[in-house]
Amino acid sequence: MEHTHHFHSYQRNPLDIKQLAEFDSTITELTQTEQRRRRLIYLREAAQQARMGKSFLKGFGWLLIPFAIIPIFWPFLIFFWFIRKKAVSMIEIQLKNALEYWGIDEVEIDEYVSEDLSNSDNLIPGL
Repeated sequence: MEHTHHFHSYQRNPLDIKQLAEFDSTITELTQTEQRRRRLIYLREAAQQARMGKSFLKGFGWLLIPFAIIPIFWPFLIFFWFIRKKAVSMIEIQLKNALEYWGIDEVEIDEYVSEDLSNSDNLIPGL
């Protein structure tokens, strides 16, 4: 009987430099133009995943609002707010680093990133 073990049950960060390098290794046989196109598509998908993560954090924050009337929960709420701000900042920095790693200008990703990602959430600064 064969058993399948999932040692990596956590979701990998697609914007990690190691993940970007691994992706590059899978597209080495393609032309420069096709590589660039695939990188833009990859960044679009990563940006959409990041936006979903930000939406989850925002939604979870809304669920915590009723606890604000109970002072004993205030330290937890302050901690959550701080962690949420740091997570959102980290997502934005990782997107900027990925663009820099591949030498892609923010303007180039415009046609690959849907308009809802460039809204007030400012997922990709400058778009």
